[in-house]
Amino acid sequence: MIISAELMLYCFVAGGLYLLIISVVLELSGRALNVSQYVPGELLEEQGPGWLFMNFVMDYLFFVVIPALAYSYFFLLLPLSGIRVGVAVALMAFTLGMVPLIMGLSVRLKLAMPFLLYFLVGMFLKISGCIIIIGFLYSQ
Repeated sequence: MIISAELMLYCFVAGGLYLLIISVVLELSGRALNVSQYVPGELLEEQGPGWLFMNFVMDYLFFVVIPALAYSYFFLLLPLSGIRVGVAVALMAFTLGMVPLIMGLSVRLKLAMPFLLYFLVGMFLKISGCIIIIGFLYSQ
């Protein structure tokens, strides 16, 4: 069996579109809720177009490209596909990867809990949506 380049391209495009939409929604809602008011000014980066593009590229690599490559490889080895597997993988990645990092930062830095919770919810929406899309496309 060979990894399907066409299917992987569909995953890259569909996951990228979802990620772009959810990133814009989260950015607009974060500005509306003013969650950055809880962070000291010297810790904040200037949020211009370059900053937004850089964050999107990083999110695209970690939430779309790497999971799509890993999913395509494991799809050949293990009989795993579908939305349920996508949800399970997203929850595992979120629980083992993101939550300990944010909780460790909350103890080491004086960042407000509303900012950290908003960040965690945003990351969960991004990773779960992208991996569910990848799982759905591989189940077709």
